[in-house]
Amino acid sequence: MVGVWVAFAAGGCQELPGEGGTARIEGSVEIERRVVVTNPASAVDVVPGADVDVFITYGDRVGPDDRVWTNPEGRFAFEGLRPGTYTLYVYSADTVGGTAQPDVAVKRTVEIERQGAEVDAGVIRVVDAW
Repeated sequence: MVGVWVAFAAGGCQELPGEGGTARIEGSVEIERRVVVTNPASAVDVVPGADVDVFITYGDRVGPDDRVWTNPEGRFAFEGLRPGTYTLYVYSADTVGGTAQPDVAVKRTVEIERQGAEVDAGVIRVVDAW
């Protein structure tokens, strides 16, 4: 009976998104610096987002499940992931509200389709006061 249970358990398991695979998600963060955060016309420049926290959530979990920091060029990577859907997010100044508003999350959803895949999440742009 134990042998039957083990065979059923091993055949019925489906791996969920998360750690334990061979895939990778990489991308970068840019910071658009503005004199007035709510006014896009007041943008001064765009710089690499160095030392920015990038968070990841596995599948439909509440998360965050992990966090990395960007390098001096604004690049980041999450390694050792299994296939599935992942949500990345970085905090930005609120460009809609008024002064003293809390930061908001800028999200990006990516899909890893197979083991060993390297997925480019692209550029995530956030806004900050100059």
